[in-house]
Amino acid sequence: MLQTVALFVKPPIPGRVKTRLARAIGADEACTIYRTLADRTIQQVQASGTPLALFFDGSDPTLLPSAWQQASQLCLPQEGADLGERMAAAFSRLFAEGNQQVVLIGSDIPGLDANYLQAAFSALQQHDVVIGPTEDGGYCLIGCHSNLFSPRFFQGIQWSTEFVFGQTCHACTQLNLDVCCLPPLRDIDTLDDLKAVLS
Repeated sequence: MLQTVALFVKPPIPGRVKTRLARAIGADEACTIYRTLADRTIQQVQASGTPLALFFDGSDPTLLPSAWQQASQLCLPQEGADLGERMAAAFSRLFAEGNQQVVLIGSDIPGLDANYLQAAFSALQQHDVVIGPTEDGGYCLIGCHSNLFSPRFFQGIQWSTEFVFGQTCHACTQLNLDVCCLPPLRDIDTLDDLKAVLS
């Protein structure tokens, strides 16, 4: 079965990543933290044994670290007006490439490791959709099968709010899809998030 992890990243440039965290600790340090988190995430995808497809913000792949590009089998710009359209486009592209299962993840989740990724693909053996929620009401992982995918997963969602996870689950229910939820993880958006992870 052809499986791929899709990873959404931004070029690690001070002022363009982790802007909320940057207000507390400065743009350079926030960027260093983002780069470290993304590096670790890519290492964990590699450790899981699953191919990696990189979808980056912007249009210039030369702004990405060469190690990120070398680790990925596919490196493409994100396409779409909002996050939902960008995720839908990534799934559509990877399914068009022949993948049967795709799991899409974010790059700022310290707890998202190889075991978590393997658990996601294991869940897809028995469920239609798998979601890894975050403690702030969003999610850090979503995966599904090629024959069950619908862009409607990502439509009508209030992105960057505490309603994202619930609304996405509701969208799946409306499509009569069975959802498996993984244990919640914490993403790093604020200084409090960083302190909680480091404590």
